[in-house]
Amino acid sequence: MQLKKLKRLAGALLILTGLNACTTNTSGNYCLLYEPIYADYDNDTAETIRQIDRNNVVYEAICEK
Repeated sequence: MQLKKLKRLAGALLILTGLNACTTNTSGNYCLLYEPIYADYDNDTAETIRQIDRNNVVYEAICEK
């Protein structure tokens, strides 16, 4: 019975260790990574242009102080 519990614990620890290896690095400067997007007003839909404009407003608010 003890050996069975130990095997389960070892298996759970192995799974959790594997999941930890899949995380991404979330540190960094957004303003160094992001650059504004420019719309193609002839081919983009109105919704796409609205989303691009919204993204660029956030960029300007955060990065162009």
